[in-house]
Amino acid sequence: MVIHHGYWLLPALLITVMTATTLFAQDAGEVVIKRGVIDDDVYVAGRSVDVMAQVQGDVVAAGKRVTIDERVGGDVLAAGETVTIRAQVLDDVRVAGRFVTIAGKVAGHVVAAGESVVIAPAASIGGWAWLAGQEVNVAGQIGRELKVAGQIVIISGEVAGDVEIMAEEIRILAGARINGNLVYRSNNEPQIATDAEIGGDIIAMPVLHRERQGRGGGLILVAALAVAAIVYFLLFPVFSVAAAEGPWRSPFSALGAGAAFLFATPFVVMLLLVTVVGMLVALPLFAWYLVSLLGGFLTGVIFVGDTGLRLMGRAGTAGKGMRVLSIVIALAVLVLILMVPVLGGLAVFVLFLLGLGALQLQLWRVYSHDTSSPGK
Repeated sequence: MVIHHGYWLLPALLITVMTATTLFAQDAGEVVIKRGVIDDDVYVAGRSVDVMAQVQGDVVAAGKRVTIDERVGGDVLAAGETVTIRAQVLDDVRVAGRFVTIAGKVAGHVVAAGESVVIAPAASIGGWAWLAGQEVNVAGQIGRELKVAGQIVIISGEVAGDVEIMAEEIRILAGARINGNLVYRSNNEPQIATDAEIGGDIIAMPVLHRERQGRGGGLILVAALAVAAIVYFLLFPVFSVAAAEGPWRSPFSALGAGAAFLFATPFVVMLLLVTVVGMLVALPLFAWYLVSLLGGFLTGVIFVGDTGLRLMGRAGTAGKGMRVLSIVIALAVLVLILMVPVLGGLAVFVLFLLGLGALQLQLWRVYSHDTSSPGK
């Protein structure tokens, strides 16, 4: 079964293809709404994106919330925290997000990854479907084979071909119909309703080695990091961009500060834990240390995206939509770099140190400015 080898890369591959095109988004802003009839492709990005137009070509969209409602003549490629596709799509759909819902008719195939992936009862997919998420719920119709990886997989719809599932909990509900084989990998027996129809065989495959299972969970991590980076930027646009410029201003200072913070802070926390008074400082310091580890990596991601914008000559003019797209493509590039043995991991670690140091230096600049303001 190929599912465990490929699914952890789905968000990265999807995002790479999508953002390579949408860096040249036609519309980008806080709220983007498209209406009417559009004879060409549509490229949009923003905090809230609604495509309510009939589009003859492809739709490529990214944002915190993305909704596509009307007929699309080509492909749909979308990424965001919440992505809902109710449109009739005459070609393929590729989507990644935290909450993903397909509720329309798709003529081609579907590739979807997220924390929650739902193929609604009203949905019909003419081709095959590859789905991955923490919880995957298939209530619609799949015209060919279905491959799913997740923690919980629920099937109540109809699948014309074989179904391959890798999950901890598998539920085949009443009314479900699988015309082919049901092939599964799980530590638990699937829960199959008595009136569910399975036309082929039920085949239990060996549970994968834990290391390979970790790859399956990597897709959720990639999607979560993409959402976290976008949310971090949207909540603190000025601060996050200023911090990401730190490695450009003083790379050695950022690298040194990052290494010092990473390795010295746990030692300081341990010393403080020796006394009761020190414990009052150690606990919030350790909490900040954990938050900074994530913040440092996200700062590094934004730095890579900013570098791309600089190379394109758009760093000074990029709006929020363009920044969001640069962040997403930066994360996809880092995932691909990590695939390079040894050097890839080392490069990402150095980037993490740069981001961690740049974050702390920017916080110090903000703090120094605030404390010096009253005396001015």
